[in-house]
Amino acid sequence: MTGIAFRPALPGAAPAAPGATAVRLPSTVTRRAFGDAVHRLAFAGATAHSVVTDPRHRLPHEVADRLTSLIGAPAGWPGHRVLRGLFAGLGEPGPTRTHWSEPTGPADAPYDLGLALIGGLLGEVFGWTDQQDGRLVHNILPSPGQETAQVGASSTAALAWHTEDGFHSERADFLLLVCLRNPDRIGTRMASIRDIGLSGADAARLGRPQLVIDPDDSYAPDPREADHARGIRTVWGTEDARCVRYDPSYTRFLTPDPEFTRAYARLEPAFERHAVEVGLAPGDLLLIDNDVMVHGRSPFPPRYDGTDRWLKRVLVRAAGTGRPARPAQERLEHGFGQRRVRPAARPS
Repeated sequence: MTGIAFRPALPGAAPAAPGATAVRLPSTVTRRAFGDAVHRLAFAGATAHSVVTDPRHRLPHEVADRLTSLIGAPAGWPGHRVLRGLFAGLGEPGPTRTHWSEPTGPADAPYDLGLALIGGLLGEVFGWTDQQDGRLVHNILPSPGQETAQVGASSTAALAWHTEDGFHSERADFLLLVCLRNPDRIGTRMASIRDIGLSGADAARLGRPQLVIDPDDSYAPDPREADHARGIRTVWGTEDARCVRYDPSYTRFLTPDPEFTRAYARLEPAFERHAVEVGLAPGDLLLIDNDVMVHGRSPFPPRYDGTDRWLKRVLVRAAGTGRPARPAQERLEHGFGQRRVRPAARPS
């Protein structure tokens, strides 16, 4: 089996065949130009940090223009986009590690560079102070002891539907995942809030700020903030531009409102009915609109022998305007003491 496999997440799910806008196939010329540019930067000593801060460590204009055209405007995505095989020319990344903290080596450094470069075309690449030591590029791979946790290092338990970093008002607009290894085509699962046919009544109910999302277990939140969290809106936006903020694994309801809890409970089965599962192949890049799509992952048995599934991730805040505005009350949230790592630009 090669390439990207699209299939319904569950028996009886809605047809999941991708539309023309879901998958893009970079031309051989584009793949080679991107790979050559990344390797030249790596040879020149560039890092994931420098390619988002140093004007000397950027893609050539013609390559950046090709990639920008290939990515397209996020408003034209069906909530996500796949660039098949874009990273395929970056070489063998070395064996899959067993923990995110193992240092980047020369074999996988080009993937860090390439992912940071692509993220920079969409906006500001950032990290979190208390997640993966503030790194800009995260390793997503199974780790011993984390098999059943609701974090990216899990394996034997399915990763439940969620918005990335839904606990924070400064969460990413876009989530980018590049596949380095996935021998069993373990699926990344996605569903769009705009596909589930949410009723106007449920949209109004879920627009009430009646729950709190706590940070997931990959963070070290400030416990002093937990009891002072503000209620957040699960759904917002107009009918044709609906957005969602959702992470039931880490959610606390603030009031016993039966109408709200019933509306909230209807979301999970609706996402299941409209789910798409994407089995990424090495070199594939998946871009997810974090306001539109919830995502998760199918379970799998880890090997811990260097051959496990291995993705890398970057988080991006959108450049410019044109996206649905998030609720104004989000500006009052404390974010549980979590702060974005925003690399300061160095002088050229």
